[in-house]
Amino acid sequence: MKKSLNTPNATKAGLRWSGALALACLLAGQPTARAQESGALLDALVRKNVLTAQEAEDIRADLIQENAATSAGKIQLGSSVTELKLSGDLRLRYQYDNRRTTLQPPVSDSGSLFAGNGAQRNRERFRLRLNADFKLTDSIFGGVQLQTSSSADSGNQSYGTGFSNYGIYISRAYLGWVATDWLTLVAGKQPNPFYTTDLVWDSDVNPEGIVERVDFHTLYSSISGDDIRGETPWELSLVAGQFVFFDNNEDLPGPDADSDVWLFNTQLVGSYKFSKNVKVTFAPGFMAYTPGNLTGMSNETPFNNTASVPHGASRNLAIITAPGDIAFKVAGIKTKVLWDFAYNTQGDKRGRETYGMTGDLEPVRNSDGKIVGYTGGPEHKSEDNIAWLAGLQFGENKKKGDWSLFANYRRTGLTSVDPNLNDSDFALGQLNTQGVKVGGAYNLTDSCVLAATYFDARQLRSNVINGQATKDNKLAYLDKVQIFQLDLNLKF
Repeated sequence: MKKSLNTPNATKAGLRWSGALALACLLAGQPTARAQESGALLDALVRKNVLTAQEAEDIRADLIQENAATSAGKIQLGSSVTELKLSGDLRLRYQYDNRRTTLQPPVSDSGSLFAGNGAQRNRERFRLRLNADFKLTDSIFGGVQLQTSSSADSGNQSYGTGFSNYGIYISRAYLGWVATDWLTLVAGKQPNPFYTTDLVWDSDVNPEGIVERVDFHTLYSSISGDDIRGETPWELSLVAGQFVFFDNNEDLPGPDADSDVWLFNTQLVGSYKFSKNVKVTFAPGFMAYTPGNLTGMSNETPFNNTASVPHGASRNLAIITAPGDIAFKVAGIKTKVLWDFAYNTQGDKRGRETYGMTGDLEPVRNSDGKIVGYTGGPEHKSEDNIAWLAGLQFGENKKKGDWSLFANYRRTGLTSVDPNLNDSDFALGQLNTQGVKVGGAYNLTDSCVLAATYFDARQLRSNVINGQATKDNKLAYLDKVQIFQLDLNLKF
């Protein structure tokens, strides 16, 4: 009489065969998959009496030994890391600059910026950034970024120093905590948390301090008990940052020399989705500084303290900001109309006290009547306190064959924004400027983008000369600036 296939022995044999088959499939898989899944599978086979506890331990030891011999097994993560993402980008850039100084006719002032009336420059540059973003738990996260160049507003490194090697710098190091669904806290040197344009914040600047983000749309969902997060057309968030801008030595004499400079920035970011393809975003905010000296700033064109600055370079900055955009589609192409606005409520005092805009500017002439310099300072005007930008963007760059075009026009008054934070490319970071920025980009592959950008800027007020406006700190000494950049961007 034949044995039934439903007998205990047959069932146990079937389990052993199925378990062995599953284990064989696991062993044939990728090393990473084996490391992650073998423990759970072995435990399950022990519970079903397919393997004994000792057999499972022997197999586990063999897997550990085999995985350690592979390249994947040589990468060891700390036991506290639950998720790690490594990424980076490399940009190769050709840049051409054409500059002309403000004084017309040029004044021969030996040792100053006005020794000539213009200059041209060609540079080959690159920027390398390496990122490590991690999670320790579902609520604790962080990140580290390394990049070329120590400048806060530029990661560029120019070629041509006799084949010497280049330094690498820490540009981000932060930790975050998702306290609840609607509250997130981040501390350290971190990505810019604000909705902004390069009129006020250069995209390379990573502020350092503490940031709190409250998502009111998620909080409303929690209070009401309705899970509307995936359906609500509106989003509203409060972003507040307290940043250590400059740490001064408290033992130094002077009203501002012994004061640390802090930047406090608060912004309300709201958006409303009218339809699938139409969304409006508006983000009013306010940023204010504590007064203090800035000495030794590492920027492309830093505004530092000198003997001729009577007060701290961060004094009298209390700026209202109001960026926004309208996103929609034109013939199926993603399109965005964008704007930005900044108004320094203390710009009049900043002009007089920090930039020396006393309104008593007088030319100094030699015996032949030729102008050889100036005394006093230029007159400050209300338009100096305002900066604004308006632009248009077509397309986006995500995958091979994608393209985008953009253009914007801006005006930046001399006392409107912080010259240490604004874009270091447009007019080389100069204030008292107006002009256009246009460009386009094309995806050669999913991760490789070819881009070109052109900047054409000129002075906003022609009579802003002498004092801090055009002398030691180079705030507004250029009459015209033209820049062309050709970039090859690779993400990995």
